[in-house]
Amino acid sequence: MHLADLDSRLPISLPGVSKRTRQVRWWLAWPIALGAAVLMAGAVIAATDPDWGGTEPRDISHSPRNQVAQPVIEAGSSGRMVVVWSDQWSEGGSRDIYVTSSGDNGHTWSLATVVTQTADESNLPGAVIAGDQVFVTWCDQAGTYPNTAIIYEAEVVSHAVRRIPGPPSSTSTRPSLAASASRLHVVFSGGAFNQPDIRHAMRPLTATVWPTATVVYTHTGTGSWYPMLAIGPEGNTLHMVWEERALQLRRAIMYMRGVVNGNSVDWTSPITLSTGITLSVWPAIAADAGGNLHVVWGEQVGAGQVYDRKHYMRYTRYDEASGTWSAAVRIDPEPVNVNQLYPTDSAPSLTLLEKDGQVTVCVAWHGFREGEQVEPAEEVLLSCSRDGGHSWTRPQNMSRSAGEYAISIRPSIVFDALGQLHGVWQERTGEYAMFDYQVYHTYALSQVFLPLVMRN
Repeated sequence: MHLADLDSRLPISLPGVSKRTRQVRWWLAWPIALGAAVLMAGAVIAATDPDWGGTEPRDISHSPRNQVAQPVIEAGSSGRMVVVWSDQWSEGGSRDIYVTSSGDNGHTWSLATVVTQTADESNLPGAVIAGDQVFVTWCDQAGTYPNTAIIYEAEVVSHAVRRIPGPPSSTSTRPSLAASASRLHVVFSGGAFNQPDIRHAMRPLTATVWPTATVVYTHTGTGSWYPMLAIGPEGNTLHMVWEERALQLRRAIMYMRGVVNGNSVDWTSPITLSTGITLSVWPAIAADAGGNLHVVWGEQVGAGQVYDRKHYMRYTRYDEASGTWSAAVRIDPEPVNVNQLYPTDSAPSLTLLEKDGQVTVCVAWHGFREGEQVEPAEEVLLSCSRDGGHSWTRPQNMSRSAGEYAISIRPSIVFDALGQLHGVWQERTGEYAMFDYQVYHTYALSQVFLPLVMRN
């Protein structure tokens, strides 16, 4: 397992410390040196990000041991929605993938059920809804360190579980799943420890097995990480972005296009989207009905320890009519910080709403503002663009955390079939910051309930 992927595996934060306290104790211990501590003091000042006006966030996971991680939300055209996450329900048991579903656009949610139970650790889930079918994917981490990574896909209704075969891999990765009207596609990082390539596989929606995943991009530096996939409106074009690493402090966001040709895909040569930006991480991509592409990623500024860096969210747009990419801009000119344990990156989530020829783009990420809090007390921030990515709203605090132990990390957002915006994230709910997390959910009260203050 690669240590960077561990950032996305485990819900690590500060043990037993109030979010709003004036003097905090930061444990640097795990996994480097248990017991080492840093004491910091300072005054808490008023938050600068206004609260988002959606519904009151509430727990939809109800995990018996409070050990949820990595929630992802998806919506279908019929009003069906799902949220998937990794969880460990029994003491001494392995982590499994759980799902809750809604048939009324997220107003009510079913009790969580396990997608599959294996003897291995199941993490980094993803999901997609294709018509009446709900597909979930994840990575199993088998064996001892360095472990063997196995990619699975399951159909929730039928409970069919399918392994996606490929060459042996020691790289634990977040697989990305996308569906057209007739096919299911998956991409993931796989290969030798610390130096994975990008692999792709596809199957008809009606098929019961996956073909062997093949390498579609071979890494050029120290590995190709975190690929994300979108499908164009015609259903035959694949759009993929990923993080390409040259060195620890040199990471670029790459893009590659593929066209389905029978039982194979013809891929173009990759291009770099983050030209001139030294440290870019965790991309996300979406395609709108006009064939335009929207890409976001995290930008880190500073050459010191990860938790000393400033984090921005970058956005670029591909215009189908002109065939050009826009210059990458910062969605918010003010940076956020993240805690110095896990996750040490702020990864954005991206979703689109299209109505009456207008494309609304929304992006969510987590972090805390410098000077607001002296401990890692992240909130989920949300910014939207009503003009297809040309201008952005002032960020709003989507999670609006309260309580003695609250902390909000790893958001995922989506528009439902009615045009309402939904968000989920990991919310700390108890004393033990390494374990006490639930999945919290909120949604906009109407389609027009979006931030109004625009920022160019």
